[in-house]
Amino acid sequence: MIYKRHQHQGKSIVSKKTKIKMSPDELDFTKSRVYLRQNIRRQFMQRKPSSFLTILPILATILLALSTFQAQGQATFRIGVLDEIDGPITKGAQLAIDEINAAGGARGADGTLFQLELIIQPTNNGQNLPTAVANLNQASVIAVLGPATTEEVLSNLPTLQTITSPVLTPAIGDTITTSDASGRIFRSRAAEALQGRALANYLIGDLGIRNIATIQLDLESTAAVIGFSNATTTLGVAPRTFLFDTNTSIDTLARNVQQSNPQIATLFGSPENASQLVTALRSIGWQGRIAYNRAEDDAFKEAIATGDLNGILSTTTWAFTSADQTSDEFLGNFTRQFGEIPGAVEAAAYDSIQLLATAINRPGELRANLAALNNINGVQGTLAPAQLGRGETSNNVFVTQMNQYGAPIVVARFAGAQRLPVGTPIMPVATSTPLPTPTPAATATPEGVVATIRSNFQNVRSGPSTDFDILGQLPRGTQVQVIGANIDLSWIVIEFRGQQAWLSRSILDTFGDLNSLPIIQSPPTPTPPPTPTTPPVPDIVIDTAVVAPSPIIPGQQFIASVTVRNAGGAPAGQFAVAATFPPNDVFSSAVISGLGPGQSTIANLSATLTNTGIYTVILVADLNNTVNEGPGENNNASFVLNYTIDKPIIRQGNQTLNPGDTLDLEGNAVQGDVSWDGNALNGAFGAQLGIIPNVDINTIHWDLINPGLVNRNSIPRAELPPGTMVGVLTADGNRGFIRVESLPNNQIATIFRVYQN
Repeated sequence: MIYKRHQHQGKSIVSKKTKIKMSPDELDFTKSRVYLRQNIRRQFMQRKPSSFLTILPILATILLALSTFQAQGQATFRIGVLDEIDGPITKGAQLAIDEINAAGGARGADGTLFQLELIIQPTNNGQNLPTAVANLNQASVIAVLGPATTEEVLSNLPTLQTITSPVLTPAIGDTITTSDASGRIFRSRAAEALQGRALANYLIGDLGIRNIATIQLDLESTAAVIGFSNATTTLGVAPRTFLFDTNTSIDTLARNVQQSNPQIATLFGSPENASQLVTALRSIGWQGRIAYNRAEDDAFKEAIATGDLNGILSTTTWAFTSADQTSDEFLGNFTRQFGEIPGAVEAAAYDSIQLLATAINRPGELRANLAALNNINGVQGTLAPAQLGRGETSNNVFVTQMNQYGAPIVVARFAGAQRLPVGTPIMPVATSTPLPTPTPAATATPEGVVATIRSNFQNVRSGPSTDFDILGQLPRGTQVQVIGANIDLSWIVIEFRGQQAWLSRSILDTFGDLNSLPIIQSPPTPTPPPTPTTPPVPDIVIDTAVVAPSPIIPGQQFIASVTVRNAGGAPAGQFAVAATFPPNDVFSSAVISGLGPGQSTIANLSATLTNTGIYTVILVADLNNTVNEGPGENNNASFVLNYTIDKPIIRQGNQTLNPGDTLDLEGNAVQGDVSWDGNALNGAFGAQLGIIPNVDINTIHWDLINPGLVNRNSIPRAELPPGTMVGVLTADGNRGFIRVESLPNNQIATIFRVYQN
């Protein structure tokens, strides 16, 4: 593929589509033709479907006139990409576009076929994003894909909101869609909270694990840790939390985990820290299970010794080992086109183009069409934006377990809370008579030292560590001649594309005498450029937040008092503190007129919520990034507030019942609710009972005491081991619960609570 640069209104725009050489006159006409197309498209998008017949003759006339200037020409829709030219979003989108264009193009609502074209704007990890967005706005793109990471999106949200077309990002941060005020930002993969919930369901529901340790390895993983911990707590398992900070070494952290001896250690954080902790845990002999939410990252896999990857659990939004037909076709086509295995971001970009092509086929505004799509078959699974929350397009999550080579084997699939079948690999079935097996020719013994790649793909680097650049990849089974090694033989040197390159020896096989290899000195380790001295800037941080009343009462207003401080060295002007409170996604904000260096104030956020439960919200310190905080922009959405919503309590206490005793939960001496006969708990005076699963006294709330579960007249003693939570619909019509503490002799000892409706 040849990358051309086309001048558009003075800006250089990278377009991944080879153009025919044109004369200046032809070029001027092309610009006019694009202008006509844009105006036609703008009029069409603004009209109701019923008015389309009015503009159809005009459209047909103009298109006929244009065709006389470009034989066999076809109108083109441009789609912007905020990614590198060889980045994962670019490659996934390009494959989808090539397939659509080869089939004739994307079909509009009137049957017109449109070619699709990518306009690629590298962002340099977000540093060039404002310029990239400005270029795409001038290029009249109908949609934009990217950027790839949560940090890039949240740090540049005001800039992204200037894009007037839909933006589809594979970033998984939970607050992305709720922080967007434009309504044009869509997420193309399942959110981080859904991935944490899927892992919790698999660990607790499938593996029966009850002793879980969560290990937070950096600040950026806070939201992921909280999402996973909330999911396990909802299922009745409260994890033990370990934090890696400046006062703790990896070795100390590993020993602390070993001493607590959980059934599984779940890691959250950077691949570098995670790989060091896995190595430390295995080196001290700890053999428990390990889960890591970024286990498929190359930097993590390359740093782990042979065999230690085996069994590591993870989550993703698509795995190349998926056995369904759509995944098989995508994997084969991608590998043939790009010579590498695609990942979850590539799959999401491919699905995004398919969603856009489907939306183009419908009359009306493209953004509204995207939001209304339902049950679209994608590589990741069924895509149903119409059924999901605002801006969400996919809730598909894969739970994977690595084999000894680091391949992610799918062990569970989820669509939100719904469990899906994993599927089985497609195996060829022989139907013809097999031919006689020929005698194989003798294989010559290779000379010198030969390396064989045993992982699916191995990175080829410019030096002997993961700090060096990746020059390319070699697929499994590739054999290469080794021409040297470093002094401890941990990295070997090969000829690769006309230059010396390095392979990590820990994840490949070698044949021959390694000691015969010449020692080759490492190139200088890449060093980042010195950081220039910058003037002081403000830094808006949230120190504390409390809600009142606590717990929050459904249907009544509460106030979250947020202590905000300027931790920087310069004054901050006006800014807003905000949050979108689940479960009803109620947005609340407060404007702060300004803060001097070191100064703090309290911002009050008020809202009214209706459902009971235990929830988490991320408080945003500078809602629209109006204060230039420099590096401090990264902590604007890092404060997590946990809160409970529940009905007021009428009465709670404890009581031991003898056979024949009755418990009146309200204590109003009107009538009893539950009686005990020594063999069973029985509802009295019309009260109903039911066992509430996967909760304890700290996680139960009013909504969980559901009449759909609480519908029994009696529960026998055999179903009431200590710790059982029994929901009660009282004779007075209130909801409550009884927790079984013990069953001494014929008695039953209980703790109880009853709520006001």
